[in-house]
Amino acid sequence: MPYAVTHILVAVLLIELFRKYFVQDKKNFPRYYILIAAIGGIIPDFDILAYYLLSFFGFTFEQIHRTFLHTIFIPLILFLIGIITLKFSIKNSKTGKRHMKIPVIFFILASGTTIHLLLDMLIDPLILFYPLSNFAVGIETLSHLPEKLNLLVPPSVDGALLLLWLFWMEFKLKITDYF
Repeated sequence: MPYAVTHILVAVLLIELFRKYFVQDKKNFPRYYILIAAIGGIIPDFDILAYYLLSFFGFTFEQIHRTFLHTIFIPLILFLIGIITLKFSIKNSKTGKRHMKIPVIFFILASGTTIHLLLDMLIDPLILFYPLSNFAVGIETLSHLPEKLNLLVPPSVDGALLLLWLFWMEFKLKITDYF
């Protein structure tokens, strides 16, 4: 299973690339949406917080993690909330000082959770329709590697993505200009 940094940074990088190459007016897609993508990229792992509470009642990690929040229903619900708020909200309604649109926030959260699920399915199969079905979908990519590499790949991917993000921040966004 990919680590938290991988889930966050892949969502951030993909939404940042979407913003850079597909959004014509950057003012309508502020960088704060990138933070929303990071949150969306980690939402399915909030079940780990539930495990901390439920472990006192005898639940195991396997009974909690990768169940309800790792289903296709979470991104679908977020997407539907985005559509509902788009349909019923006042045109061009924005939140606070950041001028973020509520429907776009839900669409980005849905994208982040979908990215999380896809990343998880690269490593281990997921039961996408839990609890309605036990049918699991995914590719076991790490099982094709030598056993010694299985433990090294996820932290190596985390480190490589973090370096990629830091270089992106420095050379594309000129982050040192802010110091």
